[in-house]
Amino acid sequence: MLSLPKRPIAVIALVSTALLLTLLYLISLHSNVAVKHYKDGSSENLKRLPLAVENTENLDGIVLTKNRWEQCLAPGNTPSYYLSIVIVTRMDDYAENQYLRFQNFLDSAFLLAEKTQTPTEMLIVEWNPPENRRRVVDVFRFRQSPYLSYRIITVPKAIHDALPNRGNSPLHEFEGKNVGIQFARGEFVVCTNQDDIWSHNFHNAVKSRVFRKDMIYLQHQDPHNIHENFPPSIVDLPPFADDETLYEACKLNEHDRDNFEVPEPTKVTTQNILHIADQAGDFTMAHRDTWKRVRGYRETGGVAWMDIEFICTAAWTFDIPVVYNEQGFTCHQHHSNVWEKTPERHTDNKHIDMGEIMRKEKVYLNTEGQWGLQHIDIWKLQLECMEFKGGLYL
Repeated sequence: MLSLPKRPIAVIALVSTALLLTLLYLISLHSNVAVKHYKDGSSENLKRLPLAVENTENLDGIVLTKNRWEQCLAPGNTPSYYLSIVIVTRMDDYAENQYLRFQNFLDSAFLLAEKTQTPTEMLIVEWNPPENRRRVVDVFRFRQSPYLSYRIITVPKAIHDALPNRGNSPLHEFEGKNVGIQFARGEFVVCTNQDDIWSHNFHNAVKSRVFRKDMIYLQHQDPHNIHENFPPSIVDLPPFADDETLYEACKLNEHDRDNFEVPEPTKVTTQNILHIADQAGDFTMAHRDTWKRVRGYRETGGVAWMDIEFICTAAWTFDIPVVYNEQGFTCHQHHSNVWEKTPERHTDNKHIDMGEIMRKEKVYLNTEGQWGLQHIDIWKLQLECMEFKGGLYL
């Protein structure tokens, strides 16, 4: 058989690779990333996204192409950030003064990224936006930091209506957090809520890089039905708190700076689960692969309970160690307990025996590929995605 010398083969391979890369580059120059729609009904194909959006209320009529939309959602094969912060919200003035608490939350994340100099992603899942209300991107100040990126994934009413719903709830916290878990780009993903701010302990832990894969991290959090004589983890911040006030508001038994140590894993039992998983919706953190191993929160269309059940499943079904930090990673901004007023929306857990989960007699788990909107045509039902760095353009 006639064979070519190795050197010409190598040259041919290099030339072919160079030509292919050049072709892909030329194609990228002429591909559209978005379509801009004008009021007169006309539209324009955009080769690149604008540096700034002039009118955030309608995003200048810009709609991403499917290819660019997929890029916006893509979590990547490897993490792009150390930390993804995931929350679920809608602009319905939850528990009143939602704007003030949410802005404090955003500013607290900015301070976390800046002070720890840690690559961080703020991933906001805007669920079922109310009609005739402004959207998240049009309401808040998103401050720019070289360490902080923002992504807003919007789940429209069409998707909300396609999912199970207990008590006609307008927002599904755990289904929304699962969306964030699916698309998060951080090595570690912390699911929290818009009423929380970060403690000095969390700054210290992040900077110390103490978190590990195949662990679930929880914290002590005082009950949220305390409305006077607040314990340290419940804060009542003044309106429009400045950075110093915000940063100093959550000091909880601090460690030596940059030398944080997490405790050893806690043995989770039916006797202590309700203690260590209390208020876990405000802080549950794990490596992004660990979240997906447990398949996120079980999706039932209800509120409450699923944060606790997730810990039961992780600890007992999957034997994942749980680290419980008594000193606290967040403080909760005080507000009225709205969710208690709608018991018809609560997850029905009367039939669940935690002992059966612990003894591995029962398993409560999402079906593989049937959680975090994996089973829904999210492009057809118009799930939205946008990413940006924040800041003001003058």
